[in-house]
Amino acid sequence: MAGADSLCARAQAWASRGRYAEAEGAYRDVLRREPASVTALLGLGTVLRRQRRAVEAEAAFREATRLRPTSAQTHAELGGALFEQARYADAVAAYRAAVRLRPGFARAQQALGLALARQGAWAEAEAAFRETLRLRPDDRVARENLATALRRQRRPAEAEAVQREAVAQGAGDAGAHLELAATLLERARFAEAEAACREALRLRPADARAFARLALALERQGQLAEAAAACREALRLRPDDPSLHLRLGLTLRKRRQYAEAVAAFREALRLRPGEARAHHHLGLAFERQGRYEDAVREFREALRLQPGSLPPYLVLAETLRRQGDWAGEAEAWAGAIRLAPADAELYASRGLALGALGRYAEATAAFRRAIELRPDDSDFHYELGVALGRQGQHAEAEQALRAAVRLRPEGLKARANLALGLGRQGRHLEAEAAYREALGLRPDHPALHRGLGVSLYWQDRPAEAEAAFREAIRLKPDYVRAHTDLGELLAEQRRFAEAEAAYRAALATKPDAAAAHAALGRVLLAGRRFADAAAACREAIRLSFDEARAHFDLWDALEALGAFDELERAACAVLAHKPDHADAHARLGRALFEQGRYAEAHAAYAAAVRLHPGVTKFREGLARALAKIQ
Repeated sequence: MAGADSLCARAQAWASRGRYAEAEGAYRDVLRREPASVTALLGLGTVLRRQRRAVEAEAAFREATRLRPTSAQTHAELGGALFEQARYADAVAAYRAAVRLRPGFARAQQALGLALARQGAWAEAEAAFRETLRLRPDDRVARENLATALRRQRRPAEAEAVQREAVAQGAGDAGAHLELAATLLERARFAEAEAACREALRLRPADARAFARLALALERQGQLAEAAAACREALRLRPDDPSLHLRLGLTLRKRRQYAEAVAAFREALRLRPGEARAHHHLGLAFERQGRYEDAVREFREALRLQPGSLPPYLVLAETLRRQGDWAGEAEAWAGAIRLAPADAELYASRGLALGALGRYAEATAAFRRAIELRPDDSDFHYELGVALGRQGQHAEAEQALRAAVRLRPEGLKARANLALGLGRQGRHLEAEAAYREALGLRPDHPALHRGLGVSLYWQDRPAEAEAAFREAIRLKPDYVRAHTDLGELLAEQRRFAEAEAAYRAALATKPDAAAAHAALGRVLLAGRRFADAAAACREAIRLSFDEARAHFDLWDALEALGAFDELERAACAVLAHKPDHADAHARLGRALFEQGRYAEAHAAYAAAVRLHPGVTKFREGLARALAKIQ
């Protein structure tokens, strides 16, 4: 029967040839004979690790450590088994014991650094890697690990220096050049990174990682065609690498080759279906193609896979806004706020979406929170003022808008809305002053001249108001609202021909402006051009049946023309929509009376009186009709 030493030697031979099961059996034979054999325990633990049985390996190494607690090797091997189980804190303790027992144990120092790095203890990891290099100055792996630790501590200049030493020590080492390229990329020194990648490829032409980093360096320099070519070379070497397909997709999207980018992202997802980042970028490619529903689907999938990621919420919100889905947009901003509750922009964006929905109270709350987080942002105060104004809270809106003006005195939007709000509070003299201050900054701004005209109109200063409206029109000849304001002012002065010209100018620019057609009809009616007035009112009603004044003016025009059959039809049209419209019943009664249909006229007037018994003309019409049928 073979002795323990012979069995251990045989086990080591089998292990060296990868025959781990046989090696394990031999070590276990030794341990059955000599349970305290540290050599066999270490050998058994090692072959168990080779078979990815780290828990069993840990048990063997712990027993070896118990038997030989002063052995640095037993502690180091135990650390390896713990590291493989991702028990990094325990691994650190084991490696520290190893280097305490043998201060010059370079392999244990290196492993200690790696375990510390996995815990994010980069400063301690740096110290371990430096000690490794002190012990083994030519250790390329330790140098690369040190550079990584320095980069993670945002010390790229020191990392670069370490890597340049590695390049100098091993001029023919492609890996050293490649690691240098990574640091140069982080430092945004893209041309130098490109050179390092090309040197790595000269030394090792079939290195997919070198092609991938070269692609990134080229892309950052704007050489997108060359970057795409480098990506394709990397994929030729590693066709099943999803990260390379993702990188190719990103480059193609930057080249606006969206269809090809979509294909690349889809391939990345085929190879790695649960990749949230690939769904995110696929959504962006769809968005650039105008395929918004597809984009929204991908953004939502990215969020399902990685609910703690902020960027998909941002692009989802923007895409939903482009679709006019304000409710969805507001919900997306709310999701983003849950992840970044101190980001003022997110609250402001949600406020805008809520405002678009008409949910002004919620929008107000969102803007107030944005201001709490960033009190000196003029835009936030402005949007708060708008939201308050939409709720009729003009005094509070004024405070917000004054804050916006104080923070950005040159901001015209805030000044214009401040003036508008003052007017809505009936403070027209102050509104005038606000408009004039704004015009001092932008004297060629047509909307400000129009606003000034409105404030002057309400102060009963018609000549000055007219001048302001005409200046607005001079600056912007197709300014519909200025034309209609001017028309209204002229009509009040009974300058009907000029008013008609103003309204027709408005309609030349915007033929579907129902209010302008109605106002034109009113002017023509006042000028006793009844047929033209009726035509204008009919067009206003066609465009907007709810243009109430147009119905009354049409009735007056038809009555003046004696077109009582048309008046009957016009009144009935209103009653079909609003059966309880007392004036329509009365006009119907008038039309029927003039056509000699007295009983029907009586019924129509009776309906008007029933709805509004206190209106004298309704009762008089009813009496006339009753007199005819008695």
